[in-house]
Amino acid sequence: MPKRQTTPAATPPITDFESCQRARSALFRRLTDQLEIFRVCPNRTCKRMRACQDARGACFRAVLRAMPDETRRSFAYAMENRANGLDPDEAMAQAEARVAGERARGGE
Repeated sequence: MPKRQTTPAATPPITDFESCQRARSALFRRLTDQLEIFRVCPNRTCKRMRACQDARGACFRAVLRAMPDETRRSFAYAMENRANGLDPDEAMAQAEARVAGERARGGE
């Protein structure tokens, strides 16, 4: 059976803290599935199901902890840039430039 695909437009807007907390596990799962983090997840069930099976986002956090610091910062800055309305390529380019600038200033 094919995996059900939902579009971001199908997700209702999050308008308050409680709604955000209720949607958090679904958002973590969707993000980890799109990034195919299940391939490197320490949870064997995720690998077997080829999708995140942990509602707490443990797969995502495990991958973030395993990333080098510069890669983690680039990813965080790129997500921040996307939230500010930049397209994916521009968001990543600006994030990498920001990390390179931090490195040049003294390895922050």
